[in-house]
Amino acid sequence: MTEPPARPQSLRPVLRGMLLDFGPPLGAYYGLRAAGVSEYIALLSATVLAGIKVAYDAIKARRLDPFAGYLMLNFGLSLAVGLATSNARMLMVGDTLVGGIGALIFLGSCIIGKPLTQVVAERVQPPDERSSEPGARAYRHRVHVLLSAIWGVGLLLGMFLSLGIIFSLSVDVGKGVNTAVSLALTGLLILATVVVAKAARSRWEQRIASQS
Repeated sequence: MTEPPARPQSLRPVLRGMLLDFGPPLGAYYGLRAAGVSEYIALLSATVLAGIKVAYDAIKARRLDPFAGYLMLNFGLSLAVGLATSNARMLMVGDTLVGGIGALIFLGSCIIGKPLTQVVAERVQPPDERSSEPGARAYRHRVHVLLSAIWGVGLLLGMFLSLGIIFSLSVDVGKGVNTAVSLALTGLLILATVVVAKAARSRWEQRIASQS
């Protein structure tokens, strides 16, 4: 029997991952600020802490796959920005522009034929749950092209929104607002991913049923 291209994943591991990604850096930033540390040092410390999480995930997986490479690139560029400027606001701008580069990577992955969302899905989905039937593979690929495009466009819009926040508010307030907006945007993108994946699975099942 032919298997559907993808199985909707539980959001619990994704949300837990989001908390682990955003929680420690944000806590470090405001903790250091409460202790009287400068905005720049607090922001740079939060960036380094986020990078440690990325490095740990890559070491735990024992390989640097394209998605881990994407995360490491983002961290490396953020750190480079931090070392290149001592202005806290410019550091936030640099991190935001790095996020824009991430958006372009998502969009570019659609063009080169290896959608980034497909890379992520293959990391968490056991090989025996992936259909090897050619029609299923092609269908799954088209779905991931759409999903990667959605993430790319969403992150690009988020970058412009973030830049507006940075130049409209103080550094401390802007950091908190930007984090809240980033969490909300990520949540919306995850929700869109689930909706698209479920709709794609339903269409695939209907196609299989009509052929049987």
